[in-house]
Amino acid sequence: EMQILHQAAMDVKIQSSGDLQEDTNDGTHVMGATVAAHHNCTRYSVEQLLNSNAKAISALFLHRLLGFLDGSSHWEEEGEEKVVCEPIEEIMLELGRMVFGHADWTDSTVKWYTEPDHTGTLHPEPKVNIYDVGGFFKKHEDGMDMTLLVVLNDSFAGGGTAFYCHHDDDNDGDSVTKLPDRVERAESGTAIIWGAYMKHMGLPITSGQRSIFVGSFDLEENVQDESNV
Repeated sequence: EMQILHQAAMDVKIQSSGDLQEDTNDGTHVMGATVAAHHNCTRYSVEQLLNSNAKAISALFLHRLLGFLDGSSHWEEEGEEKVVCEPIEEIMLELGRMVFGHADWTDSTVKWYTEPDHTGTLHPEPKVNIYDVGGFFKKHEDGMDMTLLVVLNDSFAGGGTAFYCHHDDDNDGDSVTKLPDRVERAESGTAIIWGAYMKHMGLPITSGQRSIFVGSFDLEENVQDESNV
């Protein structure tokens, strides 16, 4: 799954010869991240730019996450059912209630964060971010209810996702020099999730190429039209 997503983005990157960077507008890219939100990082919208296999895996990742959060988390892999242990299940259920205000996704709609490119065309997340040497993403807040990040490869050094629990007004990139409260350098295939206003940044990689799947979303309850009742 990770290799399919990574390769789908790499195919687009190679075909575009580095010219296709769909979020290179001069405005704010994400809440709290100002102009030049990232460096040596190209972002490829799964829905807009990647192939059908990548789209299917993206949908599967979301399905698994929502399964964790509503307590139905299980899937079959090579004939064996994988089930989350009870303590973690309880934590995930509580997280779902805390973030979304409820734990029933059957009547809800996922609304992904969307941003424009330099032409004004909207590109929704989730995206595959490919970081080249020196590539990083500035400290910012996503502003949506939840963010899902899945590491797609291990062929790089450095990098990782830094989290800042304290509140400050630093959104201008100087955060590279400030010590984070926590740094996650997860292995390929590992998912990391966090809530809307957790400040974080993608740390610079020193060699290789880092590839991640990332998307921020709200989970909106569907409102029934009483006029049709």
